Amino acid sequence: MEYSNLINIGYAISLYTLLFSTLMSVLELSVIPNHYFNFVYPKINSLALNKSKWLEIHAFQIIAVVSSGVSFFYKIDLLFKISFLILTVLTLYSYKNRTAGKDGADQLRMLALLAFSLCFLLDTNFEKIIALCFLGAQIILGYATSGIAKLSSPYWRKGDVLHLIFGTYSYGIPKIAKHIKACPKIERLMSHSAILVMLAVPVAFLIPNPYVILIALGAIFSFHFATAVLMGLNDFLYTFPLAYPGVILLHGLLHNYIVL
Repeated sequence: MEYSNLINIGYAISLYTLLFSTLMSVLELSVIPNHYFNFVYPKINSLALNKSKWLEIHAFQIIAVVSSGVSFFYKIDLLFKISFLILTVLTLYSYKNRTAGKDGADQLRMLALLAFSLCFLLDTNFEKIIALCFLGAQIILGYATSGIAKLSSPYWRKGDVLHLIFGTYSYGIPKIAKHIKACPKIERLMSHSAILVMLAVPVAFLIPNPYVILIALGAIFSFHFATAVLMGLNDFLYTFPLAYPGVILLHGLLHNYIVL
C-alpha cells in the first residue's frame, strides 16, 4: 500500500475518533444537572447566558460534528473545513468558559481540533502529515511524562496508592478500594503495570520493529479501557486513540519503513 493511502487512512481514523470524542464530550456537558451547572460554567452570569443558551451552543456543536463527519466522508472539502472550524471555535469557547472537566483528554481534544484547523492552511497531503505527526508526538510525550512522574513517586513505586485513588469521591468505587487494600500484592501489581504500560509507548517507539509499537499501543489502550470501567475515565478511552495513527506514522518515518 502506498504511503499516501496509509496517511489518508490514518488521517480519517484520527479525524473520526476526534469527532466521536467531541460528540461524547458535548453530550456529557449537555446533561449536567442544574445544581452543578454554575460550577461547571462559573462565568455564566457575566456572559449573560443561561443554561438554555449553553444547550443551544452544544446543539450547534453536535450539528458541526455531524456536518464535519458527513462532508469529510463525501469529500465536500469546503463544507468540511467550514464545519470543522465552527466546531473548533465553539468547543474552544466552551472550554475557555468552564472550570470543571479540563482533564488530559479535554486538552488533547483541543490540541487536535486546533492542529487540524491550522493545518488546513497547508497543502492537502502535507496538512495531514503535520497534523498526525504533531498529535503523535504529543501523546508520546504525554505517556512518557506520566510514566516518569509515577516512576519517580515513592508511593507509586511502593504500590500502595491505588486504594487511596479508588477511595476518592471523584474516582472512587468503595468496594474496589476495599478489596485492593485487602490485597496489597494485587494493588502493587496494578500500580507497577500502570507505570510499565505508560513507559512502554515511548520505549517501543525507539525500537524499529513496527509490531512492538502496535503491541505497546494495544497495551495502553487496554489500560484506558480498564480505567474507564473502574474509574469512570471514559473520556480518555475514546480521545487518546485519535493520536495513535500519528504515533505509527512517526515510528515509520523514524525507522524508515514509511518513506515520504
